[in-house]
Amino acid sequence: MAAVALTPGQSEALSELAEIVRINDRRIRIEDVRDPQQEGQPLAVDMTIDCRGETTTDSSVRLEDWEPVTVLVPPRFPFEHPEVTVPHQRFAGLPHVMWADAICLYLAANDWDPGRRMHGFVGQLLTWFEEVARGTISGPEVPWHAPLTHWRTGEYLMIRTDLPESLENDRGLWLALAVVESIGGGLYDVRRWLRGRDEADEIRAWHDRRASEDDVDARTGIFLAPAVALPEPVGFAYPNGREELLAALAGQGLAHQDYRELREFTRDFNRGIRDGDGQAPDLLLLGSPAPDRYAIPSRIAHVAAWALDVGEDHDEVGWLTVFDQRPRITTRRDTTRPAQWLVGKRILVLGCGALGAPTAEFCVRAGAAETYVVDDGKVRPGVLVRQPYTFEDIGRNKATALAERLSVINPDVLVPSGSFDAISLINGDPPMPEVDLVIDATANRSVASALEWARWTAERPPPPLLSMMVGHDCERAAATLALPGASGAGIDILRRLGIAASADANLYDLLDDFFPGHPRGAPFQPEPGCSDPTYVGSAADLTAFAGQLLNDGLAILTSAEKAHGRAFPRRWASVARTSTAGAAGAARQRLSWANDHVRLDPVLRYQMRVDPAALASMRREVALMADRRGPHVETGGMLLGQIDRASRVVWITDADGPPPGSAASAEGLMLDPTAARGWARRRRRLTRGMVAYIGAWHTHPDYLALPSPVDRRAMDEMASDGMPVLLMILGGGSGRLSRWVAGNGLPDMHLQLFFPGPEDGRDASVLP
Repeated sequence: MAAVALTPGQSEALSELAEIVRINDRRIRIEDVRDPQQEGQPLAVDMTIDCRGETTTDSSVRLEDWEPVTVLVPPRFPFEHPEVTVPHQRFAGLPHVMWADAICLYLAANDWDPGRRMHGFVGQLLTWFEEVARGTISGPEVPWHAPLTHWRTGEYLMIRTDLPESLENDRGLWLALAVVESIGGGLYDVRRWLRGRDEADEIRAWHDRRASEDDVDARTGIFLAPAVALPEPVGFAYPNGREELLAALAGQGLAHQDYRELREFTRDFNRGIRDGDGQAPDLLLLGSPAPDRYAIPSRIAHVAAWALDVGEDHDEVGWLTVFDQRPRITTRRDTTRPAQWLVGKRILVLGCGALGAPTAEFCVRAGAAETYVVDDGKVRPGVLVRQPYTFEDIGRNKATALAERLSVINPDVLVPSGSFDAISLINGDPPMPEVDLVIDATANRSVASALEWARWTAERPPPPLLSMMVGHDCERAAATLALPGASGAGIDILRRLGIAASADANLYDLLDDFFPGHPRGAPFQPEPGCSDPTYVGSAADLTAFAGQLLNDGLAILTSAEKAHGRAFPRRWASVARTSTAGAAGAARQRLSWANDHVRLDPVLRYQMRVDPAALASMRREVALMADRRGPHVETGGMLLGQIDRASRVVWITDADGPPPGSAASAEGLMLDPTAARGWARRRRRLTRGMVAYIGAWHTHPDYLALPSPVDRRAMDEMASDGMPVLLMILGGGSGRLSRWVAGNGLPDMHLQLFFPGPEDGRDASVLP
């Protein structure tokens, strides 16, 4: 047969080799050049390398004076690296040697630098021989290569389940059974390992019960395959002939009688079982250990799958391609990344839109045990530009369509769905599932308020809550994370982020995006009709933001778990920006806050959250008044914050001294409400309404923290202009006030809301 023409790359490689030989004429010789005989074959160059006198006493292999090698130059050189083989097996077992005669100079394709061409390749080869000669060669920290199997059937076997400990600890020859499921399309999945035939009875009973319940004649899907664990390494390749393979197995102790009996048992068990492609296949799984020099974390380093019923009319053995994904020997590609926190966790994702859908997919791919998706919306044509739905999904419920798609990514992850609104779930209809993390991706204020209320009124400690949102032009995104024990959740932390942004030039762009002071002039309405005004953003934008925000939240959760009881902030916020946001702040920022001091109004059932900074301001004012007018004179001032009547939360963010027009004496403190609100107007404007006048605080230096009749009349008068107000009293009973001023403990605190209307101060608008 006439040789085919060399490719330009092969011709250049041959010229480069000739130049290398000329430069290194005393170390390298070209003995023969064999052109490819067919299109696509490599160019073979037989060479010898001078190794005279280089072998040391530390070397495990003594090199010949001239070592022969064959360099195989692929047609696509230099964009594909050459291979090198030797015509003997003296290097078998050395690092980088595969199948006894192939020297693997590159662990991965990316290790090859095409720019260095043959000079780089020959340099790598010479270095390998030098290290062998000195006895300094070391192997890569990867498992030994699987024994080579030859003729492939085109089918695939996936193994995702570790061997039982009893089999892992058995170093001898053992026979077991694999429970295999047919996935379809020539793909099979090992679901369980059985020690013996007795354990197969439960599989048989399951089959029979299923056939009876489904009223079907043929059992489907699950079948058995015998598994043999060999006590010694196979070597670099399995025999290609049937009789030769059986002889090799017998040489390791597998008696022909045992093999036949096990095969007959599984054939009898599998009779009548069909997979999606017809009759269940007849397989034999062969497990082999690695050589002693390799530290493999499993008794079985590699598994091969022999298709017993393929090629029975001739001697050649047929093999399945095996994807060995056993956790014991497989290193996940996302190991050490924040997504590792999700492994085995139960996740609830509220909202299956542009942020929620990719976030749910990230959870499934990470290996969460369960990813519950909830959304009552339907797929509209306009969302296809940025949400992972298809044309065929239009009109379907988002949660249902998403769950169907995610369930085929990882069959081990449950993806239940709920086609109802998130508020119903939060309110317990249906009951909220027990999960390890709640992700609110609805960007809905009502959902956030319902979550805020539900979390502080819950009887049991709630799980962490990660809330995500993007800005109106998709240039910024933010997430809040409430860890277990946090004094507030999504609305609480987002509000805290907004207050921080009002005082920080590096965050100020967030105010206009997430807390606009007035309605936007031209709301973006993507579709005609009754579609909700939304934001501009592409699939690339939203997927990138979803990944960043989720990663940051998971990194914080991981750090919190590693804190092991040490002080760790409970409230967090993350900010992400695009490169075109044009803001002073960094592309990614993370902020955290200590918990507020929490008290409850037992009558109205409002939760009061006092910022430590506000309490510190009160302490300074009390100390100042004690120095000026004596410890028995009441003092106080304004309370600044916000009253949220939906989540029934009152935030006391700051405290000022008494405004102009106030009177303080030993008998009490009187504030002018009009002057107080005017005094706080600038702060309200700067914070977009998040810090405004909400009431008054004062001290009872010599009495308990309980409102007097004078206090009640004063608060009723302050609430007479139609706005609810808060009364906060710091009491001095048992000397607690003076100890607090001195820096010890907290004072007695009384917090009570006063609403316009009923004299008892109850909120008639929300209470029966």
